[in-house]
Amino acid sequence: MVEKGNAKLFLRKILPKVFKATLLAVIAYLPMYFLSALISPLQPLFPWYEPLTNIFAAVFIFFLVVGVFFSGTVFQYVFGVARMLVLMIFFIYVLNGGIINLTVPVEGESINIMLNVTVVLAMLVLICLLGIAKNVIQAIDFMSGKAETKEM
Repeated sequence: MVEKGNAKLFLRKILPKVFKATLLAVIAYLPMYFLSALISPLQPLFPWYEPLTNIFAAVFIFFLVVGVFFSGTVFQYVFGVARMLVLMIFFIYVLNGGIINLTVPVEGESINIMLNVTVVLAMLVLICLLGIAKNVIQAIDFMSGKAETKEM
């Protein structure tokens, strides 16, 4: 059984993190909700858009909450790397490897449009790789700081 003093210490540490995670999750979800509402008239052109935005919002909020709960530990950076990897895979999947095919119905006819967005995809992947490198360097710095304080 948890002692009374340990329970107070636990609540003092975990309660602000729960509040911060809840607040950040609400703040992060609101723009995604309104963006979905604004782009919903384009649903016939992009039928795959709606489920992917919900998945993106869920994954983004999951990593946001996990990052808040593990802040101050090395796992914060581990989940940061995982977030960037998932984001990179998500961009590659959503942009279909850089080639987007659209079929637009116009007056009984259908027009096929193919967009080459490989340059945009390459920029997004490079940003994700920079995020991975940043998290790895921060994890190394965090662990070296822990080792320095242990030696003193």
